[in-house]
Amino acid sequence: MSVQTTSANPVPAKSRLWKPPVVGIVTFALMFVAIGLAHTLMVLIEHGLGRDTTLAVSPLIGFAGIVMLWYGIKSKNENFQTWIGFLGGVVVWMSWVEFFYMWYGRMNWGMLPRMDGADGLNVSGTWPEYMIMGSTIGVLLMMLCFYTFDKDTRCNMFLWFQDKLGLKEGLGPSTKTAKDRNYAIITFMETFFVTWFCYAWNLLCFDPGLVGAGDMFLAVNLTSVFVATIWSGYCFTRLIQFKRTSTALRYAIPVGTVFWINVEILSKFGMLKEIWVDPWSYTLEMSVIFAAFLVLVVLLVLAPKKPSELGRRVVAAK
Repeated sequence: MSVQTTSANPVPAKSRLWKPPVVGIVTFALMFVAIGLAHTLMVLIEHGLGRDTTLAVSPLIGFAGIVMLWYGIKSKNENFQTWIGFLGGVVVWMSWVEFFYMWYGRMNWGMLPRMDGADGLNVSGTWPEYMIMGSTIGVLLMMLCFYTFDKDTRCNMFLWFQDKLGLKEGLGPSTKTAKDRNYAIITFMETFFVTWFCYAWNLLCFDPGLVGAGDMFLAVNLTSVFVATIWSGYCFTRLIQFKRTSTALRYAIPVGTVFWINVEILSKFGMLKEIWVDPWSYTLEMSVIFAAFLVLVVLLVLAPKKPSELGRRVVAAK
C-alpha cells in the first residue's frame, strides 16, 4: 500500500534543517519578537494618524482584522489559517481593546493615570485604558470557565483542568474531529485570550491597591517572574519537539506571550529599556529587530510543509 495526495503537487521532501528542535526555536523567536513589534505598531499608528484620528478610526481598523479572519476561515490551508488568525487577533486586540479603552478612559471619562512616587506626581505606568482593562478580569475568568467546560477544546491547559476536575466522563467524548476544526478562528481566539490573560496577570501584579507596595510589591513580582519562567520554560521544552510549522506556530503564541511577562516586569523595575515603544530614539536597534522578524517570517513561509498543513488530503492507494 502506498500513500498519495489528492493534489498534483508532490509531498515535500524531508528537510534536514526543519525538524526538532529548529521548528520550535524559530517559532518561539518569531512570536517573542512579534509581541514587541506589536507594541511598536501601535505607537507608529498613533503617531502617524494622530491620537484623535487613531481613536476615531480604531473601529474600522478592528473590522479589517475581522475581514482577515473571514478570509482565513474560508481557506482550506491550515498554514494560511494559522497566520491570518494570529494577525487578525493582533489587529482586533490593538484596535477594539487597547485603542477603544484609550478613547473611553482618557477622552470619554477623562480619567487620570495612577500616580505614585514620594510627591505623588509620577505616572506609575497604569494609564486609564489599563485600569479599565483590569476591571475586565471577572469577564476573563468567566470565559476561561466556559472553555474549561467545553468538551471540544483541544487546549492542553483546559484538558489538564478537565482531567484533574474529573470532568471528562460527565462532558462526554468530543463531537469534533481534526477535519472539523478551523485553525483561523482557533488561532484568532487563542491570540486574543492569551494576550488578555497575560495583560491581566501583569496588571494584577502592578496594582499597589491589591499587592501593596515596597517589599510586598517586589515579592509578588519576583514570584510572577519565577512562575512565568517555569511555565513558559516547560512549554518551550514541548515546543521544541514539534515537527509541523503550523502547529508549532500556534503553540508558540502562549509560550512567547507568557515569557514576555518577564519583560514587562523587568521594564517596570527599570532593568530593561522599552525601546519597542520609542522606535524613533532607537532606530538602528528597532530596524535590526524588524529585519530579524522578516527573516523569521520568510523562513517559516518557505519551510517544508506537510500535505495536511496545505489543505491536501492524504489518501491511501492500493
